[in-house]
Amino acid sequence: MPTPDVTPIIPELILAVAACLVLVVEPFLKLDKTAVVAVALTGLLAYGAAAFALLGQDMAGFNDMIVINDYAIFFKVLFAAAGVMTVLMSPRYLEAHDRHLGEYYALLLFAILGMSVLAAARDLMAFYVGLELMAVSSYLLAGFFRYRLRSNEAALKYFLTGCFASAITLYGISMVYGFTGATNYAEVGTALAGGENTLGVAFATALVFAGMGFKVSVAPFHMWTPDVYEGAPTPIAGFFSVGPKAAGFAAILMMFLAVFEASVDTWTVIFIAFSIFTMLVGNLFALVQRNLKRMLAYSSIAHVGYLLAGMGAIGQSGDLLAGEAILLYLAAYTFMNLGAFGVLAYLKTQQPVTFDYTLDDMAGLARRSPWAAILMSLFMFSLTGIPGTAGFIGKFYLFNAVVRADLVWLAAIAVIFSAVSAYYYLRVMVYMFFRESEEEFVGGEAISGPLAASLALAAAGVLFIGLVPARLVDASATAFQNFLGL
Repeated sequence: MPTPDVTPIIPELILAVAACLVLVVEPFLKLDKTAVVAVALTGLLAYGAAAFALLGQDMAGFNDMIVINDYAIFFKVLFAAAGVMTVLMSPRYLEAHDRHLGEYYALLLFAILGMSVLAAARDLMAFYVGLELMAVSSYLLAGFFRYRLRSNEAALKYFLTGCFASAITLYGISMVYGFTGATNYAEVGTALAGGENTLGVAFATALVFAGMGFKVSVAPFHMWTPDVYEGAPTPIAGFFSVGPKAAGFAAILMMFLAVFEASVDTWTVIFIAFSIFTMLVGNLFALVQRNLKRMLAYSSIAHVGYLLAGMGAIGQSGDLLAGEAILLYLAAYTFMNLGAFGVLAYLKTQQPVTFDYTLDDMAGLARRSPWAAILMSLFMFSLTGIPGTAGFIGKFYLFNAVVRADLVWLAAIAVIFSAVSAYYYLRVMVYMFFRESEEEFVGGEAISGPLAASLALAAAGVLFIGLVPARLVDASATAFQNFLGL
């Protein structure tokens, strides 16, 4: 057996070593977890730097199961950014809940490792390994506050629905293997292009879509999402809203453009139909939420609906712009949604007992913490799609790609639902600036340095992408064209 070339997995090796170091270092510490946080941050930064250093490379390893190219690197850098922001907002939050344990950071790193493998996989076996590593780590993170009823409920629901999703996905890819006798994406795609077993391939396509739909919260496979976001630690809920979704769409793009390319007519209709239903469910249920974590959960479902419209546009016309727009949208969404959850994490550290993430808890925030209200307003504006923010750039490119695919009616539906979302996003601002709290606010501790750095990074990302989008647009275009071999 030839010695495998480890170059394509150098970033993953760094991340795995960092996760193991966290577990080794943590038992020797008592209350001060600074060293654990430092190891986790160093590992994430080294992981992102190693991936960025390989930019322009195009090679495969382990019998073409794992690749390193601009497409995989785009997502690895995005995962690193999300991981850094999540780690920075976690220490003070965990201390406020008396659960500042090193295992938290190790699980987070292992989840990112699974996401990284998922984005770089070019084989069904590697795809499933990455999917399960991400999923199992996420189940444990969701239930990290194991002495709390909501956290236990979140972990149990996530675990049960995740197991069903994994089984459905595995059944679909096992059918694909049965039809083709291959697991490599390119070989499977070539074999399926022969046109045999049309009905079986359509069924396998539907199974894989359903399984991945659970992972990225496509309606009606979304039922776990609001409960998990509400019960999980707030920094982890923010991470769930961006990291696994980005990894899921990285895999969806590869699976449906490389493996199921022959059944494009089938899955185009599926994506368009579920896009409309997902936008409907996400936005309408978000309208009636008074708990902000649940509102952001349904909001994330609505954003998945917009991304599915982009997938429908790719299948409809094969236009490169739609794929590039999906990558751009995922990057923009990472900064604005993690920023919103970061503000909620800060407010919870100020009022660990009384703050329950409701709209009433946000009343009068502009008076008692003006900078927090301003930052939350920036993230709400971006999620709405106000010009000058990352959210506007993401929606503009994505909806424009849908129009170019001759799906003007679908783009119109997306714009209408985006306008509906303005109500529940801007309502948060009404409470912060124009409502007074019924309870006397007792000032808490000053914001911690790491949490302030996380919020500053999120805000800078939202404004930079919104005002100077050219760099990210070019990076998205290069990554997607590299994925297609152009």
